[in-house]
Amino acid sequence: MAVLIPILIFAVIIIFVVLVGLYMKKKAKERMLAMQLAAQQMNWGFLPNAAMNAIPYLEQFQLFGRGHSKKILNMIYGQMNDARVSLFDYVFTVGYGRNQQTFYQSVVYFESPRLALPSFTLSPEGLFTKLATAFGYQDIDFEQYPTFSKKYLLRGPDEQAIRQAFNNQIIAYYESNQGLHTDGGGNQIFFYRQNYRVPPTEVRSFVDWGMGLYNLFQRRW
Repeated sequence: MAVLIPILIFAVIIIFVVLVGLYMKKKAKERMLAMQLAAQQMNWGFLPNAAMNAIPYLEQFQLFGRGHSKKILNMIYGQMNDARVSLFDYVFTVGYGRNQQTFYQSVVYFESPRLALPSFTLSPEGLFTKLATAFGYQDIDFEQYPTFSKKYLLRGPDEQAIRQAFNNQIIAYYESNQGLHTDGGGNQIFFYRQNYRVPPTEVRSFVDWGMGLYNLFQRRW
């Protein structure tokens, strides 16, 4: 009997893992179908699995340089005004084994000749980055905007160009809307919240939100 107990425990664990896997596959398929329907309602294209080179130069942006097992899922794509626009689920994993963590986020992307951005990354400032900046880690602050400088970490190789790109309207928006991530450079820009996936019923409003931010950046140029 004593020998059977470990075997039964192992069997229960295996069954649990299989059931969790089946449930996750079911939820993933449901999301894929719902995102596909959202794309159809917008008369936009849809790719359930997009290649990492579906968007050019991804490796130049901080979000796509982290981790492994990277995937672009449920890509909805189309045109708005003069911009190429995509909304997609981006998945990547940091670490391995018991120490690994997988991140999921919806990203809205704009590519347009109206953008002429210096390379930069903007993210919410956390305890680790506050400590790092105290030891010389780059953080571009604006003395006249202490709330923005306190809440966000802004980095990039050309500090002067970044300062010129972040006009009063842009800074005021981020001060009022905290927790956002933005990667930009050249004619490309990405907006997202870490580990936030937009509900399929809110796809259009999420794209419109991104368009509002895109307009702030392109208006400067």
